[in-house]
Amino acid sequence: MSLTLSIILPVYNQEKYVAETIESVLAQTHTNFELLVHDDGSTDGSARIIRRYAAKDPRIRASFAPNAGRCSTTNALVEQAQSPWCVFLDADDVMLPERLEKQLAYHQLHPEVDATSCHCYYINEVGMTLGIQRRPGLRTIEEGRQTVATGQYAMAAFTGFMLKKQAFKQSGGLRTQFWPCDDFEFSNRLLEQGFTLIILDEVLMRYRIHATSVTTIKPLHLYDKTGFVMACLDRRRARMTEPTFDEFMAERKLNPWWVKTNRLRYNYAQIFFRNAAVALMSKNYLSFGWQVAISSVLSPKHIFLKFRNLIN
Repeated sequence: MSLTLSIILPVYNQEKYVAETIESVLAQTHTNFELLVHDDGSTDGSARIIRRYAAKDPRIRASFAPNAGRCSTTNALVEQAQSPWCVFLDADDVMLPERLEKQLAYHQLHPEVDATSCHCYYINEVGMTLGIQRRPGLRTIEEGRQTVATGQYAMAAFTGFMLKKQAFKQSGGLRTQFWPCDDFEFSNRLLEQGFTLIILDEVLMRYRIHATSVTTIKPLHLYDKTGFVMACLDRRRARMTEPTFDEFMAERKLNPWWVKTNRLRYNYAQIFFRNAAVALMSKNYLSFGWQVAISSVLSPKHIFLKFRNLIN
């Protein structure tokens, strides 16, 4: 029987979580897959754990090389995939047991759809469920088209992606210059190029929040890169040339001081609100209180919009 799915798992310094991630793949109710797991030059014990699992299960195809980054590693793994369908996940996240079965069943019923994603549970470092990440929109093919036509930005959990291999390759794969927001840029480029992406209204993944993630360590850099992606999307849609990241940052440096100050104020409002949300989900009410208070002082509008979205 030919392989139905190729699971793409790049790993870099995830010794603490990668065993649980691999176990969640091996525990899937759909079992006809290959797991392409690549250690991207880890300096911890990730490679040792990968070798141990690869020796036990023939579905695991392990590889090891010096660090090349998530984008290059992911693109290389897709090239090696033996199935026409690729499944993506991060090495610190966890699949729910029926993820593969449910996504594959959807695609079999809807062959016109090139890619799906899903909603995720938020979990902490020890795997405790904190809440649910629900991405709005992209419930229909038309919503994806409207997102591009109206100049909006699509958000989808890349750790929940199932995608036609050919669509990934034709769209150009992940682009290194956009890391760590490469998944955000890729989702929108996929739609811009006419491919179809649906977010299933189901929770199929457990998305981990922890102190060593990029979003936690370098939040301001993350916002700079998010702004860069948005600028590139806007220019592409206007049929203009994309800037490089250095050009984008140089343009920002020319902004008046009050524009820079306002941008920094809003970024910190986002950081404190995000931390407050994690504290609330963790039932750390004291931390929630002071951080949401700071966020509301920095940007009352941001707080209002966030709570309005929660109510709606």
